[in-house]
Amino acid sequence: MENTEREYLTETVKVLNNKLKLCKIKIKNNKEKLKQGIREHADNYSDLSRGDDLSNSFSSLGVIVEEQEALELENKRLSLQCKNPYFARIDFKADGHKKVQKIYIGIGNVIENNKIYVADWRAPIASMYYDYSLGNASFTIDNDTYHGNIELKRQYKIEDGQLLSYFDTDLTINDDILQSILSQNVTVKMKQIVSSIQKEQNAIVRSDTNESMLVQGIAGSGKTSIALHRAAYLLYKHRNTIKSSDITIISPNNIFSSYISDVLPQLGEDNLVETTFAQITRAELKKGVASREEMLDEIATNPSQELLNEISYKSSYEYLDDLLRFLKGAYLETYSPQSLTFVVGENLDGEKETIEFSAQETSELFFKTFKGLDLYERINKIAWQYAMYFTERRHYSKEQNRGLKERFKKILYKFLPVRDTDKVFEIFMAREGYSANKGKKIKYMDKGTWMAIKHFIYGIEHDFSAKYLIIDEMQDFTPVDFYMFKKIWSCPKIMVGDVHQCIEKNVTDEYLTITADFLGLTLLKLNKTYRSTKEIAQFANHLVGLDDIEFVNRSGEMPAMYITDNQAKTISEIIKDKCQGHEHIAVICKCEKEASEINKSLKKYIDCKLLREPEDYDNRVLVTSCATAKGIEFDAVIIPNCDKNNYKNTVDKNMIYVSSTRALHKLFFTLTGEPSIFIKNLENKTDL
Repeated sequence: MENTEREYLTETVKVLNNKLKLCKIKIKNNKEKLKQGIREHADNYSDLSRGDDLSNSFSSLGVIVEEQEALELENKRLSLQCKNPYFARIDFKADGHKKVQKIYIGIGNVIENNKIYVADWRAPIASMYYDYSLGNASFTIDNDTYHGNIELKRQYKIEDGQLLSYFDTDLTINDDILQSILSQNVTVKMKQIVSSIQKEQNAIVRSDTNESMLVQGIAGSGKTSIALHRAAYLLYKHRNTIKSSDITIISPNNIFSSYISDVLPQLGEDNLVETTFAQITRAELKKGVASREEMLDEIATNPSQELLNEISYKSSYEYLDDLLRFLKGAYLETYSPQSLTFVVGENLDGEKETIEFSAQETSELFFKTFKGLDLYERINKIAWQYAMYFTERRHYSKEQNRGLKERFKKILYKFLPVRDTDKVFEIFMAREGYSANKGKKIKYMDKGTWMAIKHFIYGIEHDFSAKYLIIDEMQDFTPVDFYMFKKIWSCPKIMVGDVHQCIEKNVTDEYLTITADFLGLTLLKLNKTYRSTKEIAQFANHLVGLDDIEFVNRSGEMPAMYITDNQAKTISEIIKDKCQGHEHIAVICKCEKEASEINKSLKKYIDCKLLREPEDYDNRVLVTSCATAKGIEFDAVIIPNCDKNNYKNTVDKNMIYVSSTRALHKLFFTLTGEPSIFIKNLENKTDL
């Protein structure tokens, strides 16, 4: 049996190597073809520009460039697959057939002389690997369902083209392999998980293309990975119509973006368009935007009830209703049109021919005909209507008509007494009883409000369009942010997050349901965690009342606290004595100020670095804040200053939960004095 498997692997690797060599030859030839095309285009440019073939010339070069991009992508995928051709196999006997199909599954199709050596994990037939145990199974292609029987499920461990081991199982994913994967140390970048996708995760990855989803997943449930693997699935299923550049992901911050940047390349796909909502706001408003980390730092260092009340209100649908009621009501009512008269001609007797648009006519169009539209849409439509009237009377060209429309827009905007976005924001804030933060960066909680006001008055200048949208850490956004997501992106989308990781406010199941309805999303929940050991998962989930969570039964050490007079020294000893063999360790502090202080003290005993830039993540020992660490995972986590004065309220409890759920294998707390109420039941360790 083993010899047969090794022979099949050898044959598959040989096919892959031949394909890789051929692909490299094609790339080389295509590059020469492109160079030749550019030379010919340059030599003939003056002749072409005088004729009608210039567009055809550019088009032919574009085709070559697209071919080159496709070849480079194929080269990347083949290079990866030569090292690990496949990770699983199912033997499937279709109903009505005597022959059993041996289906090997990997990151891409491998076909030679009509023989399928490996099926892409995204192919319909491969879905049975994730969805069924031994026995009855089926898969669907183009609405046709094929039934049969799975007679064998086998999983492989292959490295550098060499078969290390394989397992037969009756389960979807063999527990031994899953345990092995989860027991490994964290890598610098998030890894692809095609060999261990679970049934409930697979359902999300392969859901209908046009279905938009809101996925509530507890910490460690794999929600970010699922969203990225869904992108890979869509790129496979719609490879002729969707490219990586057509999919946009809204990330929490640049460090998180870097952390997830290897997932799609590991699957042989290009990375997606990545941005943050703050970056979009900066581009559109040309103003600085405070980061979420800055806001949480303010809460951690100065947790005033006034600030928490403001955050709570601005995080509500009530606030969104108040904003829209103001814009569509009180603000629009200030629009006061005047009559417009234009001289378009004069006869020999000095009689002037005029075109007039009365104030009443403009008012009727603005308040009745185009009622329900945003302000900028109303003005666009009125300007177009008036410009077309001119065009019909004066027989203007399209270019002249376009210029007229822009002139009318400028005139129509002047009927607004206040049309500056800053001023409108200031007025609305004053009505709500808040300061407008003049002359400073836009507050993190206000970026959606600024964007909503700008969009309502002028529309959006930049093109942020996408064919598919991924929004991560959805719990960190507000209803006003969601409103803008609806305005900017009409495409299908997947939003993933965990309401229990919302630090500054409480988010309920009702809020999730309202949000899903508001955005037209299907609400799905993932209640199984794969990240932390059983002991860490139980401790963290108990903190926030999640006692019914499922977890992989991977045992480890209980979380422990160390009461000490010298925390920096104790932390260094924990790392040296308790974290041997672990490659990524995080000291997660409450805020940036605390992180800086801990880092400065810790440097006296051990090599460490503040996590501020993506490249910092390469270091073994990192010191960071809870806000920055969110979404990332570490082999071991140490939470310092966990005394009763530093961690005492609900916000503090949420921070402990988020920080604790970053840990895969080990979790420690250090403090001087009396423990926080949230960890008082942990054993006080002294054995270092």
